[in-house]
Amino acid sequence: MHLQTTLYKPLQLFPQLDWPQAAAVDWHLWNATAAVAVVGQGANAHRGSGITQVNPTPVACGRLASANASAPAQGFTIRVKNVAIGQVPSRPAADQVARQIRQAVPELEANPNGLTPKLSQALAAAQVNGKTVFELPGAVPDQASSASASAPSQAALQAIAWVDNLRLAFGGSPLEPSQVQMVAHGLGETHQTFNGTASWYGPYFHGRQTATGETFDQHDLTAAHKTLPFGTYLKVRNQLNGKSVVVRINDRGPYIGDRSLDLSYAAAQCLGGDHVGLIPYQATILAPGVPQAWRSDVVATLP
Repeated sequence: MHLQTTLYKPLQLFPQLDWPQAAAVDWHLWNATAAVAVVGQGANAHRGSGITQVNPTPVACGRLASANASAPAQGFTIRVKNVAIGQVPSRPAADQVARQIRQAVPELEANPNGLTPKLSQALAAAQVNGKTVFELPGAVPDQASSASASAPSQAALQAIAWVDNLRLAFGGSPLEPSQVQMVAHGLGETHQTFNGTASWYGPYFHGRQTATGETFDQHDLTAAHKTLPFGTYLKVRNQLNGKSVVVRINDRGPYIGDRSLDLSYAAAQCLGGDHVGLIPYQATILAPGVPQAWRSDVVATLP
């Protein structure tokens, strides 16, 4: 009996997917996405994640340095290149800010020091090269009340802290303390300037009464002048090193030699002059308004 076996040709194999020779990947978008992350805060948010909670970087000297330094226990942190930029209470708001920052990554990498706050009566944000980098959700600066010493604009402080941290994340330098204080208090420069020699006073007078009746605090950014009205704000620049700080006049003096300004210990520290007795300075009188470089739709009203 002859068994005839039918021979079958093997099936021809075809790939199920037609892969392109080279995948079209937008590496700039990929890098931007990888650089910006949203991390939940709270007791269990970081368990097993390998991510360490950090507080936002202080952005000024004196009292303003700690005004926005502590991180809330709950919420969501936006991190850029593993640097904590800031925190918002809800995940949708954090995701929205993260998307905005991702779109601006190329500009931030090219010009981190060009990043500045963008403030108006209805907006607290940041910009670089004329492009808005982020808008703080729900933050509305109050420029009218921010000119008082005791009530700086919290929205302005928050925007400044975010800007400072974002500049540092991309290898830039922090904002100058005087810039921070001018925005925090809603102040702009006038054309009134004067020069002189400043001294400083601290521990011996700490806790005593000033000429205004308030208690002198060496850690506040204040100064004494012989004739300027109380409450006057000055931008004081150390002519030896270029450092500057904003002080409020709340006392009278000095009355020794040719000194024309007596700074608090904290102000002298900001100017890098706390280890010397005298500081050659240039002072600019400030008035309510928004610094020219940072204003959005608010016109500064200067005399």
